[in-house]
Amino acid sequence: MVRKEYDDLGNQNFVSVSNRNDNFDLNDEFNDEFELGSEVQNQMMGRSGKNPMTARNANRGFSTSTCQQLANIIGGDVITSTPVCLVQRLRNINATILGRRTRSPLALPFALSFENNRNGRTLNLGETVILQREINPFLSALRSRGIIVTALHNHWLFDEPRLMYMHWENVGDPFVFARESFAAAREAGLFN
Repeated sequence: MVRKEYDDLGNQNFVSVSNRNDNFDLNDEFNDEFELGSEVQNQMMGRSGKNPMTARNANRGFSTSTCQQLANIIGGDVITSTPVCLVQRLRNINATILGRRTRSPLALPFALSFENNRNGRTLNLGETVILQREINPFLSALRSRGIIVTALHNHWLFDEPRLMYMHWENVGDPFVFARESFAAAREAGLFN
């Protein structure tokens, strides 16, 4: 079940509840490589002082998967969880391509991916659609957080308003990357 909400700027927020098993299974083979960040592990330990992730098949009682937890940080959805965790939230930009209104995830994404974990550090990639007036504030907000901005370009011809796309990356804790990416987006006015 998905309930859609919109912020004051009209950007789409998602509040998701999913009982699907096609997301990150905390005990599948890929998760032997995909570890939770230390901050999240500490939150999960609770009163017992025991980390439920330490033993394979130890505690399967979590209501959300690792990938879903990353999606929740940005208020988005899991697009795929294996072999790469890809989460996405759509921007609510009133855009047209070739004179036709678009709501395509190809045109309006705020997306993050996480893969190739080594000792809790993953390859983290981000992409968003961005309006021209948002470029410098978002680029500055990412760079001030130590995140590498790698590309700025267009995808479409005959779009209105002019839709640009920015890409960024790092290697680090996936939860920190998700939080910092979304905080930069909020700071730059992409989301409220």
